[in-house]
Amino acid sequence: MTSPDNPHPRRLFKVGEQTFPDPGPAYRTADVLQHLRTFLPELGQATTSERTLADGTLEITFSKQVARKGSA
Repeated sequence: MTSPDNPHPRRLFKVGEQTFPDPGPAYRTADVLQHLRTFLPELGQATTSERTLADGTLEITFSKQVARKGSA
């Protein structure tokens, strides 16, 4: 939720059933995804979706992209 002291909404990052806390407003969503790719290589071609929860938290979900090697 935003407040006058903190204008950035609280964020929550999800990969499957795992959740990761917000590292802070200095990190963009792309930065968080890049960091998670270090530990979760299946996020190499991940898609990102966002939704706002009832309490104002921004839930950002990374979903792995299924592709076949060599397909055009």
